[in-house]
Amino acid sequence: MKHVFVLSVVLAALIAASCSKSTTPGSEVTPTAAPQNTTGFPLYTGSEILASKEFSQTITSSQAGMGIMSSGAGTYTGNEVIAGSTAPLAQLEAWLHQNAKQPPSGFVAVTIPASMSSAYAIATKNGVDFAIFRDPKNGKHGLIVVAMDPSAVHSKLGPALALVSKYQALPQGMRQGIDTQLKARYGYTASEFVQPGSPLGTAVGAMTEFQNKNERAIIIIDATKHS
Repeated sequence: MKHVFVLSVVLAALIAASCSKSTTPGSEVTPTAAPQNTTGFPLYTGSEILASKEFSQTITSSQAGMGIMSSGAGTYTGNEVIAGSTAPLAQLEAWLHQNAKQPPSGFVAVTIPASMSSAYAIATKNGVDFAIFRDPKNGKHGLIVVAMDPSAVHSKLGPALALVSKYQALPQGMRQGIDTQLKARYGYTASEFVQPGSPLGTAVGAMTEFQNKNERAIIIIDATKHS
């Protein structure tokens, strides 16, 4: 896949540089800590955590969030974890649906609302599945779990993603044409792709972690709304 040659050159340079340096007592570099699952939601057995980072997104009164960011304007903060698995997407979907039927301790499953039915249909058609959960003790704390086949997403939505990227670079008044084009071809507009809380947007945002991996993806975002 792309970037393999560049990565090989960089790795070779790093190895050469490390071999040329002399090591003195006490000068060893402390290894970077492995990323951890900071969301509190158990991952699929055997999956490997690739990235773990803090999550923060602010929604203004003029925006309409969806999913775990549908509680109105405010700042949503929490954690995002991206993991890889060699399991087929069908197995990850079965795991996801089982969790929706019997949520882990501390979570309750949320029925996909009618406002997201179109997004759900398009996502599952293109290699993405998701489930939404809430904290029963805090209505402002939500969590989305996405299972994805990055290869399928790239194959089916590659041209759409290029248009979405172009859409984001255009002034507001020049975006309608791309929205119309995407709606006609995929049933999903660019503005819906980038809508706060969009499951497809969440999936696409994790694609770079899988450029050189033949794995499926699990993305978990937990977020709490702050006024």
